[in-house]
Amino acid sequence: MTSDTLSGWTIVFDLDGTLVDTAPDLHIALNHCLSEAGFESVPFESIRHMIGQGAKAMIEKGLAFQGVSQATTEVEPLWQSFLDYYEANICSKSRPFKDATRSLEALTEMGATLAICTNKTQHLAETLIGKLGLTSHFASICGADSVPQKKPSGEHILYTVDRANGSPAKAIMIGDSQTDERAARNAGLPFVYVTFGYGPAPEQWDDTRCRASSYVEVMDAIQSVASP
Repeated sequence: MTSDTLSGWTIVFDLDGTLVDTAPDLHIALNHCLSEAGFESVPFESIRHMIGQGAKAMIEKGLAFQGVSQATTEVEPLWQSFLDYYEANICSKSRPFKDATRSLEALTEMGATLAICTNKTQHLAETLIGKLGLTSHFASICGADSVPQKKPSGEHILYTVDRANGSPAKAIMIGDSQTDERAARNAGLPFVYVTFGYGPAPEQWDDTRCRASSYVEVMDAIQSVASP
């Protein structure tokens, strides 16, 4: 790619499982809130595919894993305990995926505008990106509570693109989940599925989807979509 190859394009990234490997900190926070409430810890694989669907979904999965009925357990206090602990330890182990930061720099050099569309809350998303030193790369960061309807609503992505002063006609969504894919489809955007995240196993997706197993392949996919 040459300079300005992506001028006018907006590249929208999901956060958890796409830009940043947040799983270690989320798993620790989940087990902390479960332990505080007298429940057992749960293995990472039991909640892996719930990451990106929100803390409450992970808590509910963690309870279900040990046979605890949600009808007899109040999730709200656990949720608040999770959020308090997670915010205080949001970047203890979370790191950008390999070559993610380098790719952000390269995309910017090529003229692209970058944005984040995440189902994390706005505050937590901005806090995490700030602690990782990545804030300056993004024209907009839009969390779940910044819009009336979060992903898989296409409005979440369209709002993110608009906040970045971009056009949906020249925007691409990068994500690791079917929630991201549905949101991209609902917004009318091409979608690149990263297989290194927390979404379904690659074999569960049909072959028509654009896939990337590394950020090298993400860059190739973006070039392919954006080429005339």
